[in-house]
Amino acid sequence: MPAPDFIQYLKTLRPEDWQKKVNNKWTVKDLISHMVGWEKEDVAVIRSTWETKKQPWFYDTDNFDDFNNKSLEYYRSYTPDQLIQEWEYWQHEIKMVIIEIGEDNLMYRYDLFSWLFRESEDGHYIHHLKQIQAAVERV
Repeated sequence: MPAPDFIQYLKTLRPEDWQKKVNNKWTVKDLISHMVGWEKEDVAVIRSTWETKKQPWFYDTDNFDDFNNKSLEYYRSYTPDQLIQEWEYWQHEIKMVIIEIGEDNLMYRYDLFSWLFRESEDGHYIHHLKQIQAAVERV
């Protein structure tokens, strides 16, 4: 599911839904902080990868715990509405940087930017949306 539909769903949640556990580590709010952190990072990574022509840092690791923890800490004081606004902002910024560089240019360097264009990436959104829906539906 594309982020705008995901975001629309989040706007329907009640305040108490944001504190529900989606797994043994994260609440709904934590999970969204994780998602927003990655969207923000995407903007920086697209720019730096385009400029340096070096593969993104996340190609070289399977451990994202440190990055995710920093995102959770950074967004800890945000309200749900602020977090949604932040996600919408970074979604817009991703589109703008892609337009700025040119989607054709990024596709030409698919070796560096495949993560932007793989349809399976939507699986990440769907996976987390299902986690949230399950948490919200639990009594």
